[in-house]
Amino acid sequence: MQGVLPTTHRLAAEDTRPAGTPLLGSPEPEPLRAMDILADLSDAEVERLLETSPMQTVPSGTLLYSPQDGPDMLFLLKSGRVELYRESPDGRRLTLVIVDEGTIFGEVSLVDHGLRGTGAVTIKDSVMCALDTDDVRSLMLRHPTVALRVIKVLGSRLQEARDSLQDMAFNDVTGRVAGLLLRLADEQTNVVEGFTHRDLAAMVGCLRESLTTTLDRFKESDAVSIGRKRIEIRDPSQLEAVVRQRSGVPV
Repeated sequence: MQGVLPTTHRLAAEDTRPAGTPLLGSPEPEPLRAMDILADLSDAEVERLLETSPMQTVPSGTLLYSPQDGPDMLFLLKSGRVELYRESPDGRRLTLVIVDEGTIFGEVSLVDHGLRGTGAVTIKDSVMCALDTDDVRSLMLRHPTVALRVIKVLGSRLQEARDSLQDMAFNDVTGRVAGLLLRLADEQTNVVEGFTHRDLAAMVGCLRESLTTTLDRFKESDAVSIGRKRIEIRDPSQLEAVVRQRSGVPV
């Protein structure tokens, strides 16, 4: 895991990325207004937001904020994927939510900077910006629909966290691994790639050996094929059936 990404207005200036990774300028406003909180803003308002917080490319494995610190800015994820997680005192990690492109995270920073306990790390190369919370609060006062959209995201995250805890409580390792693969798979290719067995085990809260044994069983039933940091779901219906049988929760 790479170092913590700065969460200040120096975000774009302090380059924590590998040499040669380009820093992106402000993208065209039109595609950005299709995102959650920006949908009702004018081009000029979007451009003003991005003047101080331009989009930048962030490599996979970058720690955006730790559970000890929590977020102090609102992140806008244009593309890529981010894992929100909690961590035990001995370093074990529990995945709460996988954030997909086109939405926000770090929204608790708008409520209370003292709310900590959740970390965020990129799990795919991502394009994002970090918005100052004072700027976003001003925006919410001027545009109540923005505030409503943020509340909607908060509610959705709460539900996702509850679902994750329910999964841990009522589902066994086999069911949790099946559910994780379905969540992580690319919608077009049904492929999960870029993760080691250790990474995936951390996401479901099990030992690496248990994860490998479960994947081998899925492979034997031809539900998946396995390569180096690559898992192709060949039969999603098998994994969906496993989740239903183990947890009683519809997929």
